[in-house]
Amino acid sequence: MPLPGLVLSWWGTDVIDPGEWARAGSPSAERGLHLLVADRVADCADRQALVHGDTCLTYAELDARANGLAHRLVAAGVRVDDVVGLCVDRSFGMVVGLLAILKAGGAYLPLDPELPPARIERITTAASARACVVSDRHRALLPGHVTALAPEAEPAPTPPDRRAAGHNLVSVYFTSGSTGVPKGVASSHGGWVNRMAWSQRAHRLAPGDTVLHKTTLTFDDAALELFWPLAAGARVALLDPGAHRDPIAVLDGLHRHRSVYLQVVPTMLAALLDEIARDRDRWDLSALRDVTSSGEALPTTTVRRFLDLLPSTRLHNTWGATEVSIDSTNHTCGPADAEDTGATSVGLPMTGNHVRVLDAELREVPLGEVGDLHISGVGLARGYLGDPAATAAAFGPDPFEPGGRLYRTGDRGYRRPDGAVKFVGRDDHQVKIRGMRVELGEVEAALRRSPLVRDAAVLLRRLGEADQLVGYVTPADAQDPPRPEPLRDALADWLPAHMVPSRVVVLDVFPLNANGKVDRARLPEPSLPADVDGADDAGFTPPSGPAQEAIAAMWRELLGVPRVGADDDFFDLGGHSLLATRFTARVRHRFDVELPVRVVFDRPVVAELAEEVEALLAAKIQDMSDDQVRALLGDRSTR
Repeated sequence: MPLPGLVLSWWGTDVIDPGEWARAGSPSAERGLHLLVADRVADCADRQALVHGDTCLTYAELDARANGLAHRLVAAGVRVDDVVGLCVDRSFGMVVGLLAILKAGGAYLPLDPELPPARIERITTAASARACVVSDRHRALLPGHVTALAPEAEPAPTPPDRRAAGHNLVSVYFTSGSTGVPKGVASSHGGWVNRMAWSQRAHRLAPGDTVLHKTTLTFDDAALELFWPLAAGARVALLDPGAHRDPIAVLDGLHRHRSVYLQVVPTMLAALLDEIARDRDRWDLSALRDVTSSGEALPTTTVRRFLDLLPSTRLHNTWGATEVSIDSTNHTCGPADAEDTGATSVGLPMTGNHVRVLDAELREVPLGEVGDLHISGVGLARGYLGDPAATAAAFGPDPFEPGGRLYRTGDRGYRRPDGAVKFVGRDDHQVKIRGMRVELGEVEAALRRSPLVRDAAVLLRRLGEADQLVGYVTPADAQDPPRPEPLRDALADWLPAHMVPSRVVVLDVFPLNANGKVDRARLPEPSLPADVDGADDAGFTPPSGPAQEAIAAMWRELLGVPRVGADDDFFDLGGHSLLATRFTARVRHRFDVELPVRVVFDRPVVAELAEEVEALLAAKIQDMSDDQVRALLGDRSTR
């Protein structure tokens, strides 16, 4: 039956049938998200809820551990609607922490252990988080005013007597802010319950099914990989921390655990398809029923490859925002999408969501005409925590629904005759980096923190084989201009790694347009630092030996740099996780050895990586003939 008070004209209408939610009643948007999981404990107590490596946790064990930690949180002073940090690597303790925070009445604040400590302090302070569930190895990241609690606790048979309901806070996700300050999206239980219910209606998980959890918790799609399968009595298989960057590890997880569902950003989906195409017989993906692409525009070329390589698996494309409970539309791809132009359709609204295409006066535009995309419905967040001005700017009164609110996404698109929405771009300075939202204004504000910088601008440019951020600065003192690398190093103390520009260009002045604003179209292509472009030969060590030379050649193509030396660092040259994935794929093709992506992060220098490749080769050639060794080490394409 429809959720109360919703108008279903142009709304998603896949309404949940009572009794269809894991065979136990209709999910009410007035219930707490954690109660959907608690419902499963009675009828799935001895079933596996979580698996990590060779270790499993049953529903009863998960529930008891979460109850115990929830009691400790209450004893530490956590009340309903309080924000509680969670800084734990992907593990049983992370899932226990999530459920415990909700059982205690709090809202969880995901904190990535890879964030700079200064950013963690800024986020926890902005969220007024007085407590944090944190593993021992990350405790030093927390500021002194936050009470730290370990995820381990004495199991308890019952949870605290707390009544977090649909209107209460469930999470606070901090996103990049255009003014230079991260914004905390304060979401409610009701919106997330509705989102999980739609997933169950669309994909029908059954007890015994497995879903692979690979997404970093600070990306809101991660919650879907956890709460939805646990609410359906299914099993969650946890990928090792850091393994989400490696397509081989993801495919191995799908194969080993026979996962029925995967969600992924388009860039990683393309990398997975590359690996499947290289060796179709290596992984058994026959259990995989559904793959969802989200976070970025889905290219039609990727759809075409998917349908060819995985013809028995359904591919879905979703669109939405953290401000509206993760996703708001869905489209199941078919042969027509493979021949479409532009980005793949993002489809029709999910249950309880309403998507409108409006002009600047909030009037609906005709079919086929591009306008601003707005969302309303049960998924809308309360707003931005502690920031009424930003909330008012993004969440306005809904002129079509008295008493309702309308969220302006900043995306542009149009509606097709069948009602499906097509995304065409942004109308502001927000971009996506490997599925993660980046407000260019926040990066610009961070650059301006330097006393050596007078003004800053940031662009997304195509460098080498990937889109990368490029920063442009003008000096505060023309006689003492800033150096690019120290500026990048300073940014790393404040910004997540994906928001640090790959290159910084120092200009005397910015080109201006007729209105006196920075003419971004006239900002030059980035130059390379002296130690990269050849101006400083004294500090350059050329690569030596087949492995170093091959790695240097791969990096020149991937990173778009003219020269790579033995002592050069992959990330200093502009590398990131996506390019690291592409690099390891080329190593596999060139040398026929498996170099894990995590090794690139651990040993990112050419000479170090060459040592790793040589060690892998040494182990491989022990049992090979001389002819086989010559063939392996011969001149093969770096692609």
